[in-house]
Amino acid sequence: MAEDWYWQEEKADSVRLGITTATQEELGDVAYVELPKVDTKIAAGEFLVSIEATKAVLDFDSPFNGIITKINAQLIDQPANLNKAKHADNWLVEIQKDND
Repeated sequence: MAEDWYWQEEKADSVRLGITTATQEELGDVAYVELPKVDTKIAAGEFLVSIEATKAVLDFDSPFNGIITKINAQLIDQPANLNKAKHADNWLVEIQKDND
């Protein structure tokens, strides 16, 4: 995933990932989001999330090794939340980094 497509927010024990405003504009209206399952172990560079929208379909890879601790489950029924500018609405997943 290109670094400028997403933002990262450090939490106490994880990192929250979401899409940037520029990515929102590139995608257009989001119609579908495929998210991983909680507790999934993931390696850097592995497929993480897919977003289908009016202008593009983007697959995002994990920026680091870790375990999925949370997903934004609202996106499953309301994928258009990704079109909102607020980070509170447009985050995708939280990953606990694996420091090994």
